[in-house]
Amino acid sequence: MRVLIVDDDPDVRSFLLSCITALGCDEDEVDTAGNGEEALGKTVQRRYDLVTLDLKMPGVSGIDILSVIRGMMPWSVIAIVSGYIEEVTEVAEDHADLILAKPVRVEKIRQLVELTRELMGRRAAIRALGERE
Repeated sequence: MRVLIVDDDPDVRSFLLSCITALGCDEDEVDTAGNGEEALGKTVQRRYDLVTLDLKMPGVSGIDILSVIRGMMPWSVIAIVSGYIEEVTEVAEDHADLILAKPVRVEKIRQLVELTRELMGRRAAIRALGERE
């Protein structure tokens, strides 16, 4: 499973990276970005199954890139992880699959990773229906 963690706080990035790799994700499949510009650059180079996205970051914010990421990767699970969830707009709610308030609990991250894996498995099973025998 490919994961992108986007947050301007290095401690939050480190925490999420630790959680996600402890849940069995290969560290080579998990990328981090400290701002919106860096996140967009990574999404051009690689496709992700799960994106965690902070809203308030210097420069290009999570709100600014949310619809772009959704347009580039409509199948991805996008979770807003922010200390400012009261500022989530209707548009952001439409593009995100989940909104989590900081500080986020490990249990929520575990559930998010498990459900993303399950979704990926179901999509693979659907694709397999079309394979020739």
